[in-house]
Amino acid sequence: MKPLRKTTHARNPLSSTMLASTSGDLDLPLNDVVLVFACSENFVPYLSVAIQSIIDNASPDRRYDIIVLTRDISPTSMITLTRQTKEDNVGIGFLDVDAALGDIELPHHGHFRPETYFRLLAPQLLSNVDKAIYLDSDLIVDADIAELYDVDVTGYPLAATRDADTIGQIDGYDTTVGPYLKYELGMTDPHDYFQAGVILMNLAQLRATVTPEEFLALSTQRMWKWLDQDVLNKVVDGNYVRVHMRWNYLMDWQHLRKTHIIANAPEDVRREYDEAAADPAIIHFAGPDNRPWLYPDADRAELFWHYAMRSPYLDEIRGQLEESRASVAGLAKRVQVMALYKGIMPAFDRLCPAGSKRRDAVIRTYMGLGGSNL
Repeated sequence: MKPLRKTTHARNPLSSTMLASTSGDLDLPLNDVVLVFACSENFVPYLSVAIQSIIDNASPDRRYDIIVLTRDISPTSMITLTRQTKEDNVGIGFLDVDAALGDIELPHHGHFRPETYFRLLAPQLLSNVDKAIYLDSDLIVDADIAELYDVDVTGYPLAATRDADTIGQIDGYDTTVGPYLKYELGMTDPHDYFQAGVILMNLAQLRATVTPEEFLALSTQRMWKWLDQDVLNKVVDGNYVRVHMRWNYLMDWQHLRKTHIIANAPEDVRREYDEAAADPAIIHFAGPDNRPWLYPDADRAELFWHYAMRSPYLDEIRGQLEESRASVAGLAKRVQVMALYKGIMPAFDRLCPAGSKRRDAVIRTYMGLGGSNL
């Protein structure tokens, strides 16, 4: 585990006076549908595709304000994204979280990036906003996002979808997950675990019940398996409004998620996932790889490219795809991915069936040797 490291001259993080007027400085109405992303410069092209999908499905009768939490998005990228949101009813603003975080180091591992924690700052950074939708940048919205925004969260900290992937792990694919959620994260019922890539946040209630210092203290307490998603689930502990998984359809990662992982979940979870797959409103390209901008045969990649065709970053996204196909490093990565997910993992599933003692022992040994979750 990687402990929090803070220099002796660290600034006071998340000062309430520092954050009090931030949302007022955005120069956006913030009076209807408020959307929040967290993004780095490297991920801007994919954020642009997500934004394009929101624009294409927006109602002319609503106002949509997009806020991007960032540390390093360049002025050039900000200008490009601002020009992209040129519709009369769509606006965009950027908030630099560096001053709020000070010198705090946010623990992360694998394919996760520090930006994932920024959503925890939204209640205080948007101090004049009572409700907002947080969205990961690796998704597309194939419906009017206002429908999700209009969900009633009165009396609840947030609305979200149950995490079909995690529930499938709990019920057989990786039986170490349930005890982790119950005894280490402290959840009353691990089956209530939600997926935090799409959440409708009741910012007013969150501000009243948990401080940013408390969020940050939990975040840096240890290396959580799924980082700030775990922190949110620990704080909420199942007390959230359930929305249908069509509002956060987890793409069939490597074409294995449905048949190998979610197949272990209870029947109602499998049914809801299938309903979401048949009519997704948001497609979330969640996973360590198999993203549609590098693997055009990924689940729902055609919809990603449908929106990417109108992104100002189309040429850059195409260039990355071609480089991954032609460069030595890109080809080596593809071979590695193919060997792991089309060879080793299916073989492991056959030799160590889901829910078996042999599987549990192998996974615990792997984790004990320093292996990480996907």
